[in-house]
Amino acid sequence: MPRGPAGFMSIRSATIMTFVLMASICISCIQTSAEDPDLVIDGDVTWGSEEVIDGTIRIADGGTLTLLEADVSVSTGSMIVVENGGSLILDDSNLASTSPPSGITSFGYWDEERRGAFRVPSDGIDGDFSLTIHSVGGASYYGGQAYVGDSEPVSLNGTEHTFDFSDLEGGEAWIGLVGYGYSSVSISSVTIDTGNSQISIDGIDLDSVNMMAAGDHGFQIVVAGNMEVDNSVISGGGITIEGEGSLDSDSGTFDRVGPIVISSDSSSIDIYGESVFADSLDDHDIRGTSFCGISWGDSVLGSGDFERSGGLTDRWERRVVDQRLVFDSIDVIFEVDGMGLDGGTSFQSSSNSEGIGIVDGGGERVVQIRWSDGSWWNESATINIVSYRTGWNPEASGIDNYGGSAIPLTWGQEQVIDQFTPDIEWVSIAVLGEGEASTSQSVAVLAEFANRGTSAASFYITCDIFETGAQADIGGFQGVVVGPGESMDLQFGWRGGEVGTFSLDCEILTPTQLVDDSAFGGGTMMTESVIWNEPVEEEGLDILPILVALTIGIGIAAVWAYRRAKDSVDESFEDDELDEY
Repeated sequence: MPRGPAGFMSIRSATIMTFVLMASICISCIQTSAEDPDLVIDGDVTWGSEEVIDGTIRIADGGTLTLLEADVSVSTGSMIVVENGGSLILDDSNLASTSPPSGITSFGYWDEERRGAFRVPSDGIDGDFSLTIHSVGGASYYGGQAYVGDSEPVSLNGTEHTFDFSDLEGGEAWIGLVGYGYSSVSISSVTIDTGNSQISIDGIDLDSVNMMAAGDHGFQIVVAGNMEVDNSVISGGGITIEGEGSLDSDSGTFDRVGPIVISSDSSSIDIYGESVFADSLDDHDIRGTSFCGISWGDSVLGSGDFERSGGLTDRWERRVVDQRLVFDSIDVIFEVDGMGLDGGTSFQSSSNSEGIGIVDGGGERVVQIRWSDGSWWNESATINIVSYRTGWNPEASGIDNYGGSAIPLTWGQEQVIDQFTPDIEWVSIAVLGEGEASTSQSVAVLAEFANRGTSAASFYITCDIFETGAQADIGGFQGVVVGPGESMDLQFGWRGGEVGTFSLDCEILTPTQLVDDSAFGGGTMMTESVIWNEPVEEEGLDILPILVALTIGIGIAAVWAYRRAKDSVDESFEDDELDEY
């Protein structure tokens, strides 16, 4: 059936209305998606009105969530996760926990100047009344003390304590708090009982000095991507920056958010403009790793700039966790001196079977503080070697401990201690002579070694026959001492055992204490080949010359004997003739 213009207009209008409704539904989905228990944002999403986050919002790589002039409430236990490549932008917005930390706690100091204290909220109260303090999280006040004005201290115990007051008559009273040892004293709330009525006041709403906020963050923001806070307020939520994440704040306010935790050296935070930290839950606004990026602008206010903190909340701390020293050898005994604010902390330990020595038993250690007034403290601890002995520097060798002394302890999680150690290498090895010998003889071998390290080494070599793998006869292990930066020759004899052409494969013997056999150098080197021959028998002497000599000798002896006998006969004859006469 043909349709007229009116029918077409009706269909067109219905179509338009359908698209409008669908668009409205989609917008509604975006507007209410914050209330979903798990929401993944992988595109550009903007919220610009009142919102509620109840659950987990995950901003994926390529996704951006922008809060533009938005007022967002975050339910307890909720989380915003900004993944690597994702972005969270707060522009002129509020992001607030429905259950922010509401208590306060002292810093643990005993002296009157830094002792935590709060003013008794007696305004408008006539006559006698009582005030009861309640601890945060049910913590015990055991061993604590309270100073009411100039009175003697009152002992505290249990999870609450009641103070009685007479009519203050328009005056005011302060209660100072000290804990057992150097522990803090917390107040979740106070209850005022006038006899006719009771009033409860959260600790955070009390006038206090030398105190910081206490309690649990209502929600968490984990940033591995990028987070921007421009002219916006975040209240009651914790922030952790990890991986390559970054946070930039231009005039942002962080109320009961600190300390912002930076968990990676690759992470960074840049706070500038009129940014403000207020009531951090620890004695610092930012807690970073040793080498993470921290930038704090000149106009930024920290929690330490407010009366409640009394200047005791630092701008930031840098900490190192589970710091390790790496040695080339096991059982290296070392000592670290000069740790802690006063430089008075020291400890002694040794390297394990992997050459690892744990600094101060592991755990977290503060290495830098930026105080509230902008000044600095940096740890300047040193490592001293107590015993670093190996087969190359035993006590009897006269060589000092390897490793050196007064080595600056770095802030890195891992520090390699490889200074003042030897580094031995082969320079050459050669057989002296013509390269041919009898198996009954020996040939001279000359080896040269160089020490490229910074400490001497006393070591030995051994040699095998390369062609057979048998141990060569070089007169036992051959030893040499090579000083740092020196070269040294070693000459020894090689006696052959069997006929043939053979070469030496010689090895530097490295210490058994080394985790890596090549840590101090070493290695092998071969000689050229030597031809070993059977021994040659010596030829017999020529008998003829001997016989001739014997004959001549005998002849001479016979002539001498004949002449001797003749002379004797002649003398006897002459004597007989005389007798006749």
